[in-house]
Amino acid sequence: MEGARPTLRQIPGQCPAHSPLRLQCQIGRRPGRAAFASCSLFPDRSTPELRRLQAELGARHSFREAARILETFLPCAKQVNTSVRSRLGKVARDICDRAQKEPVVAARSEGALESTVFLDSAHIRCRPENQKRHLDVVVGKIESHDKCRRFGLVQRAVLSPACQLRQGLRAIGWNHRKVVTVISNGEPALPNLVHDAVGGKVRHILDWWHISMRIQHVENAVKGLLQIWGFSGIPVLFKRPAETLRWYLWHGKVMTATTSLQWLMVDCARLNTDVRMAAEAAQRVQARCRDLYSHLANYMDSLTDYGRRYRAGIPISSSRAEGCVDDIGNTCMGKRRRMRWSPKGAHRVTVVRAAVLDSRLTGSFQRAAACPPSFAHSQFAAIANLAI
Repeated sequence: MEGARPTLRQIPGQCPAHSPLRLQCQIGRRPGRAAFASCSLFPDRSTPELRRLQAELGARHSFREAARILETFLPCAKQVNTSVRSRLGKVARDICDRAQKEPVVAARSEGALESTVFLDSAHIRCRPENQKRHLDVVVGKIESHDKCRRFGLVQRAVLSPACQLRQGLRAIGWNHRKVVTVISNGEPALPNLVHDAVGGKVRHILDWWHISMRIQHVENAVKGLLQIWGFSGIPVLFKRPAETLRWYLWHGKVMTATTSLQWLMVDCARLNTDVRMAAEAAQRVQARCRDLYSHLANYMDSLTDYGRRYRAGIPISSSRAEGCVDDIGNTCMGKRRRMRWSPKGAHRVTVVRAAVLDSRLTGSFQRAAACPPSFAHSQFAAIANLAI
């Protein structure tokens, strides 16, 4: 059938495509929906380069700003924020579907028996109809001996968050015989997510930076107590445990560190003074020691010899995941953006943004733009036959 020309959207602008109108008919049934033959090559009536650019800018900026950037710096047709949003949603679905079909990468050597997952969470503004003020976005990074992969997801928007994380692990060569190490800030939901994805035992390590900050609070409280006029105790009984506490935990001597905390709390309770400021400072030291002691007791199995891991060049903190929070969560969905998100919309943006940072989005659309000659020849031959 000869019909109107379909419009193909590309970066230089819109151009009419010479394509016949194809009507699917079957004997004994009503005619089907008519469609242009070029729709098999360009389903969205746009080139892969334009789709990639719309998705990448939509994951970096707000949708309205992304449309304004495209319209200002490129000779393409007028862009609408709703078009950028819908294009980003389609690209996110394509990424998730492609991840399910990716072949499992085999490990190259026996030395790469450990995969490390760095986890953290970001809080973004939620839309009013969800009856919550903030929405939790799980972001992180998966590393092996020679590969790494970023990911982001919203657990409320995915049917199986563990399945999506398992796909990221398999993409870097993980299998059930390998050990998975999780480094997080201590939130119990994050290691449980990796445990569900792996389906086996997971080694969890508490982030050293958060432990160090709690030790710093104890040290500052002890220094403030010793500097108060009217302090009647023996300074070495308070100063020595505070100075050695970090060394004990750094070298994995957890029981010795907890014993030092207990003695420090006992010495603060025995301190007899008539100065009100000194009594308040002693109570402050007790509160800081009690907080650190309960934190260590809750995560006793997640503590390790951080000094040995550091000397061996093995990660001891979740700084990589915190970098992903800035790159994935706060870049487009931070509080300064003044935007409210639904769980599904936030999940799509995080998926596309993680693919952009890993250069997976660029590579996939480059392969789509440069399709194999045999495939292109067969498609164009089919269109030519229909035109005849």
